[in-house]
Amino acid sequence: MDITEQFSVTRPIESVWSLFQDVPELVRCLPGAELTSDNGDGTYDGGVSVKLGPISASFEGTATIEFDHDAFTLNIKGRGVDRSGGSQGKVDVDVHLVEIDSGRTSVTIEAKVELAGPIAQFGRTGLISEVSRRLIDDFSACIHAKLAAETSEEAAAISSAEVRGLSLFLASIFGAFVGWLKRLFSHSGA
Repeated sequence: MDITEQFSVTRPIESVWSLFQDVPELVRCLPGAELTSDNGDGTYDGGVSVKLGPISASFEGTATIEFDHDAFTLNIKGRGVDRSGGSQGKVDVDVHLVEIDSGRTSVTIEAKVELAGPIAQFGRTGLISEVSRRLIDDFSACIHAKLAAETSEEAAAISSAEVRGLSLFLASIFGAFVGWLKRLFSHSGA
C-alpha cells in the first residue's frame, strides 16, 4: 500500500534538515519506534511496536538510510519481523523537505508498505492508512516541539507520546468511517 502525508514546520529548511539527519533524535519522534544500534554504515537496528485492536506486533529489523544533502531528501528502506505474531513488514520511505517561504518548510513523506501475516488483514480494511495519518500527526507534533525547544537539552527530552492501542484503534475506525461517509455522499450527490 502507498501512503503519502505532508505537514509544514515554521522553521528554515536548514534547521529542519539538521534534525532529520540526527537519526537517534528522529527515531524518538516516531511513535512506538526504538533504535537499538547504529551500525555506522547507514544501517540501523531497531524495532517498532504497534497495536491495532486485538492485534499487537513488535517488529524487529534493520533499516538503511540514505541522505541527499543537495536535494534535502532522505530514503529509508527497512524490513522487520514480529517473531511472536508471525507478521512481517517492509517499508520504503522517501522524505522530501521543501522551503515554502522564508522560515517555513514543507515535509512530504511517501511510504510504500508491504505487510504479511496476521497484521496484513488491517491493510485491506484501510485502517493502516488511517493509523499512519495519526502516527504522522504525532511525529509532526514531536518535530515541531523539538524545533521550538530553546536549548539542546530541552529538545533532547522531547519524544513522541506512547502509542495507545485502543484509543488509536478507535480513532482510526472513526476516521475510516467518516472517510467512507464522505465518499458515499460525494458519489450520491454527483
